Parts: sequence; structure tokens; C-alpha cells
Amino acid sequence: MKLRTILQEECFGNEFQGSPLVYQFSSLGSLDEKWMMELASSMCSGSTWDNQPLGPGSVQIIWPTVEDVRCSIEGYAAGNAIPSPQKNVEKEFLKKYWAHWQANHTGRCRAMPHIKTYARYNGQELAWFLLTSSNLSKAAWGALQKNGSQLMIRSYELGVIFLPSLVLKSGIKFSCTDDYGLQQGNVPGNHRSHLVTLCWQGEKCRESTSTEIVTLPVPYRLPPPPYTSEDVPWSWDRQYRKPDVYGEVWPRSVKLYTNQ
Repeated sequence: MKLRTILQEECFGNEFQGSPLVYQFSSLGSLDEKWMMELASSMCSGSTWDNQPLGPGSVQIIWPTVEDVRCSIEGYAAGNAIPSPQKNVEKEFLKKYWAHWQANHTGRCRAMPHIKTYARYNGQELAWFLLTSSNLSKAAWGALQKNGSQLMIRSYELGVIFLPSLVLKSGIKFSCTDDYGLQQGNVPGNHRSHLVTLCWQGEKCRESTSTEIVTLPVPYRLPPPPYTSEDVPWSWDRQYRKPDVYGEVWPRSVKLYTNQ
């Protein structure tokens, strides 16, 4: 896969050895544990600056619970944008991966997500961050066939990966605001960039240092809190009789109006 190839060519800080991965998306395909392990293996590619492999890390899947959707700003209707059936969501092996959507720092806890993001992180520091159209499915990411000699991908997807090396190689900075346009300059050979979240607490780059801090607006909390034994992952084809914030149940009743 393309992502594995890119990561294999990258070097990261030692702090990302064995660090966790986070997957966040809006639709879950019909998966099995073997495929999940293959995907994680690809996403764990890369090495440290001293040529040590990053190695495997734990996987966390950020997925809203039934209670998250019920209490969201749209109530159960928000579940229309998280269209995964019960048969895909409630597989036993997925239980160890589930983590909460929490976004207090961006004010989006009650806004159910439809974006798709994948990342490797350590605390509030990011090895890389992928913003993409790919949900977690074999159709989007592909599945190995013929004893691993063929990768079958059924969907066209598009994504942007954020890597520290992109700043190192080009020295290009871009902003959509008027007060900071496109700029390009020479990058010192010993210069390194650090990707961090909005919640990162530390000193910004000074002229005397060789590390530049690049803040990415990751909308959810890292690390994401894991599900408790009482949490139920949202699936849109189940019935929910506990009223939401608008007094509605799920699925909502449909009223048909005809001309008299």
C-alpha cells in the first residue's frame, strides 16, 4: 500500500517507538482480525533517526457510542452520518479497540464526526497524521489476495498525509489567512520539525533551536479514553427506545402526506 511505502522511507523521533495508532472514521466495513493486524503492520512502518524500526503499537478506534449520538446536537439523526450496521460494529474482536469521541478542547463533543483521520502519536506529539476519504474498510484500504501477491482495492479514495519531513525538504509554509501567504526558503541541514496537537504544552521554536513546532488542529482528544463495559458502539440499524435530546426514538417514524 502507498501509505506503508511512504512511512518506510521516513525517520521519526525515538519517542514514537511502540507508540499507539488511532483510527477515526464514519463507516466501518466488514472486517476480521487478520486484516486489522495487516493494516496496523503497514501503519507501523518507519524508523527512528538512528535507524531503529518503530515497531508495533496498540490500535485505538474512535467511534461514537449510542449515548454520544443520543445526546448529540442532532440527537439520533446524527447517526445518519455514521452509517454502519450492527453486524459490522458488534464483532467480538473489535471490543478491545473501541475508544470515545471526546473533543472538549475544540467544543465538538456533541458534534458527531464525519471526517476520517488516522495517526500515530505519543502524548500530544504526532509522528504523522492522515486526513482522508478512506473509512475503515477493505474496499477503501484494500485486502491481500493470492497468498499476499495481490492487493485488491475497490474504492477510489483521496487523502493528505502530514509528515515532519515535508517541512524539512521544502521549507514551504502555507496559510489561508491574508497575513501569512505562501513562503519558501532554505532549510538548514540540522533543522527538524515536530508535529503536535492543539493540546500540546511546550515552548514554540526559538531562533537558537533547530526544531520547529507545527501545530495540527486534531479535533479529538489524545489519547482517547477507552470504552467502559457499559458503552455500546453506535450502529444505525438497531432500535433505540430511550428518547434523544429532542424526545425522538430511533428509527424515527415517517409520516407520509398525500393529497386528499
